Amino acid sequence: MQASLLETKKSKTIIRRIQMQTVQQTQEHTSETKNSNMFYLWWLNKTTQKNFCAGRAFYSDKNGDFTLFINLLESGSRDGRKDEIYLRPVQVAEDHIYFRLEKVVHRNNKSHRFCIGEAFQSKNTGGDIHIHIEPLTSFNKKLVLSMTKQKENAVD
Repeated sequence: MQASLLETKKSKTIIRRIQMQTVQQTQEHTSETKNSNMFYLWWLNKTTQKNFCAGRAFYSDKNGDFTLFINLLESGSRDGRKDEIYLRPVQVAEDHIYFRLEKVVHRNNKSHRFCIGEAFQSKNTGGDIHIHIEPLTSFNKKLVLSMTKQKENAVD
């Protein structure tokens, strides 16, 4: 029982550290943007290196996660509530931050949470978060949450 309590505390400490790193990176980036909590989502074609608009993401300081609005993924609307997509930090390993992509579906006054993908951020990604959603992403196409690029770098 002691071991599980220590493990739970350790996990909470790690998640809090991830959230603080994400907040710090977000604050560094957003100090120069008009809407400080809004970020762009891009489809990156790895063959041509072109970006195509994929939607928007909004960072929540309270929860330490991103709410994603992806153009290609239609949100269902039943019972007056739309389905929600969140990107939550789950693990830090050396220079990488790993994320879990979750969809919350509201049906019959109940919320159901499903993992629909994963993501990571590292020095190799230039600070951007690369998101994998099967079958939407592939070897040649990725979804990128841009922490650095602005809209003018994209193809509309």
